Amino acid sequence: MIEHPEAVTIAGQIAETLVGKRIRSAIRGNAPHKWAFYSYSPEEYAAILEGQSITGAEPSGSLIFVRITSGHTLVLGGGGERILFHTSAETVPAKHQLLLHFDDDTFLSVKVQGWGSCRLYTPEELEKDWWYSKRRLEPTDAGFTLEYFESLLATLKPGDACSVKLFLIQEPGVWGMGNGYLQDILLAARIHPRCRAVDLSKAQRRALHKAIVQTIKRAIRLHGRTDEYDLFGETGGYGRRLSASAAGRPCPACGRAAIVKENYLGGSIYTCPQCQPAPPKPDRHADRKRR
Repeated sequence: MIEHPEAVTIAGQIAETLVGKRIRSAIRGNAPHKWAFYSYSPEEYAAILEGQSITGAEPSGSLIFVRITSGHTLVLGGGGERILFHTSAETVPAKHQLLLHFDDDTFLSVKVQGWGSCRLYTPEELEKDWWYSKRRLEPTDAGFTLEYFESLLATLKPGDACSVKLFLIQEPGVWGMGNGYLQDILLAARIHPRCRAVDLSKAQRRALHKAIVQTIKRAIRLHGRTDEYDLFGETGGYGRRLSASAAGRPCPACGRAAIVKENYLGGSIYTCPQCQPAPPKPDRHADRKRR
C-alpha cells in the first residue's frame, strides 16, 4: 500500500523523469477493476490527456498529484497501486488501470492492487473532492508539532471508544499514514493498538508523536518500505520491525517476549506483550451491572 514515504518517493521520481514528456495516447484501463477509482469516461481521459505534457508532481499524504499542461491534475496512489515507468513496450503489464504512452516511446502504467486512484480533475473539481478535502498536515511538515497532534486528540469526546489504531489511520487520522507503518510506530511508542486514544497519558502522547515523526522521516530517507516499489520497480530500504514475518519471534525492541499476531479492525496487528501491554477488554455486562 502506498503511504506517505512511498508517495514522496514516487512523486519525486515522476518530477525528475516525466516532466516535459508529451502524451501521445492515454488509455483509462484495459482491465475492469471494481476498486479503481476514476472521474471521467475512457473517451474523456483520452481526449483530455492526449497531446498534453507532464509539468510536475508532488505528494499529498498517500496521494500523488501529477500536473498536466491542460490544468488538470492526475491523482494517483492512496492505496494498493503499482506505478511504473517503462522505457520499452515489452515491460508494460498486460492488464492495467491507466497507461500513458509518451512521444519518446516510453510509458507510465498504473496497476491497481486492492484499490487505488486514477482520477483526473480540473482545479475546481480537485478542491471539491471528498478525499482531497480531508487533507491535513503531514508528519514531515514543520507545523506537525506536539501541540498540533494534541489538537487532533482533542477532537475526541471524553469516553470515546476510538482506539489508537483507528485514530491514527482513519478519523481524524494522520495524513498519509496507514497500516504499513502503524505497527512500528506503536512499538516505538510502547502503545497497544487497541488502547483507547482518549486514555493516553501526556507521556504516551509525546512518545507517540515522536515515533510518528521519526519513523516517517526515516522511511522517506530510505525511499519507502522493502515490500513496496518505486517508479522504476525498485523496492525501498525501510525494513519493518513488525510484520507477518515477526509473529512468534522475539520482540525486536526488548528481545524477551514473542510477537503476538491478532485480527483487529479488519486487519492484523502485531504487538509485544512486554513492550505494549494490552488494555483490559471492555466488560460487556457493565451496563447491566449499573442497572
